[in-house]
Amino acid sequence: MITDGGTTAEQVLDDNGAGQDNDYESKAYGGSEAAIETIERYVAEHVTDERIASSRSIANSATDVRIQEIGKTLGAHLRGDTPDGFLADVEVSKWRDTSPVKWVFTRVAGEADTRRSRQLQKPNLVREITRATGADGARYRMVERDGVRWERANTTIGWMHDVLAAVCEAVDYQPTAVDEREDLDRREWIDQLTRGGTTDVLERALDIDAPGVRRDWNKETLQTIHDVVVAGRDPIEVSR
Repeated sequence: MITDGGTTAEQVLDDNGAGQDNDYESKAYGGSEAAIETIERYVAEHVTDERIASSRSIANSATDVRIQEIGKTLGAHLRGDTPDGFLADVEVSKWRDTSPVKWVFTRVAGEADTRRSRQLQKPNLVREITRATGADGARYRMVERDGVRWERANTTIGWMHDVLAAVCEAVDYQPTAVDEREDLDRREWIDQLTRGGTTDVLERALDIDAPGVRRDWNKETLQTIHDVVVAGRDPIEVSR
């Protein structure tokens, strides 16, 4: 196949570091945003000293990144083509001469976050929060992409209301609107909130920032909730 200008499709892929057999050595590729975020989170949560991992195992820790992106991004990092500050706390190398490539991460600064909430994927975060709060309305299903299957959790607004009520109880948070009216019950007030309103109150109760999270709470937000209502941590320790 030839593209406009006489360039083959294979050349386009090679120039962008895709689909190569030589460990993605193209000099034009600097890593994808999704892969960079996934790798940094994986390292922060799993690398305490030294850890060997495949691109697949790193990709499996998330649900929005392809295995190839992980390999290409780490290959770009070895060439020095990724953004400044990426993986600043670890050294990265290849482990022996294996195929597919495995990566060695050696921590040189900082510490891994070993909280249980950081070891769980979103479905199990939802499960444990549900058990701790009695929240109702979580649904689970299997999805598949590129031959890889994983579980996805979806939550209803009723589930979010139940969890918010439990959070407010755990941290002794009273919304101003409720505090100003003696005849207004906090739970009844929570049940009137939209998804966006529920998230706004959650942010204030836990002193966190959850930008863009309006329809469904993301993994990072659920981790903070888990720390408070499941692990019983002080909100001051987990707020960000």
